[in-house]
Amino acid sequence: MEWSFQPGDHRRGRGRALTATALLSLAGLGLTGCTPVDGTDAATSLPAQASTVTGPTSVPHSAVPPATATGGNLLPVYWMGDNNGSILLYREFLKGEQGGDPIAAAVQAMTTSAPLDPDYFGPWSPAGTVSASISPGNIITVDMSRDAFGTRIDEGSAYRAVQQLVYTATAAAASSGLVSGGDPSSVVILVDGETGFNAFGHIELGGQMQRDTALMAPIWVIEPQHGEVRDQPEITVSGSGVSDDAVLYWRIDEVVGADLKPHRSGTVGLDEGPGSPGLFEFTVALEPGEYEVTVFDRPAADQDNPDQDNKELNADTKRFDLD
Repeated sequence: MEWSFQPGDHRRGRGRALTATALLSLAGLGLTGCTPVDGTDAATSLPAQASTVTGPTSVPHSAVPPATATGGNLLPVYWMGDNNGSILLYREFLKGEQGGDPIAAAVQAMTTSAPLDPDYFGPWSPAGTVSASISPGNIITVDMSRDAFGTRIDEGSAYRAVQQLVYTATAAAASSGLVSGGDPSSVVILVDGETGFNAFGHIELGGQMQRDTALMAPIWVIEPQHGEVRDQPEITVSGSGVSDDAVLYWRIDEVVGADLKPHRSGTVGLDEGPGSPGLFEFTVALEPGEYEVTVFDRPAADQDNPDQDNKELNADTKRFDLD
């Protein structure tokens, strides 16, 4: 099966809703620098490594926002998302069952569940079995069945899919307190108990892998999650971001049928300096209704191209309801 996206711009709320189907077409993204896949009918393929993102791209491992969430039995799961033509990684928290192995449960959810946010996606097929263990030095071993790799994708997509698993496994280990401080976590992926499996026909597995921090999205909204319903007169928006001036922009639009009505907007500072990843948080009082919050960056002022000043960069968007 070839993994692809439906053609077209896919952001919500402005006639751009993403539709995920069994056959997703990456060709529909029109990615810069894409090349044909030899021996397949795919029109385009993702570059094998992360493509350049506008603004800072080198994110220290320690800068990844904590993989913790309020409430019990929540599993941190990473997904792919389109960010101005680059496919990067974003995190959500999915409900899990009481007890069991949190790492295996998170990886299993990554292969079997749908993202809450329709802007996110993943290429995995449901894994029949997943198990996990941790060795000294924060080495996480994930053993999964080969049926998880049933989708046909190009090398760049395969690289991101493996990193999606690495991010998910390390986040689950950290959020459940299974790894110690000091050594950064690494992941060894076994398939049916063996090393050397060629993931998606492109990436040889079996060695230790760490997070490729260039694939972490420069901005994402952690709270609220997409589709949340809150019984309160205000909403607190929090997340992770990086910008050249340590300031991000936000707006909240009211959802009116198929349209968005501008409601509130502002700026929010990051808790780290310019060019360094940090966390943000702001609270807005709202009347009951359905809303969409967008957090984004803007390009540096360009006197020769003033139209660029209103361009939204690295935006992440979530919809929520207040009762």
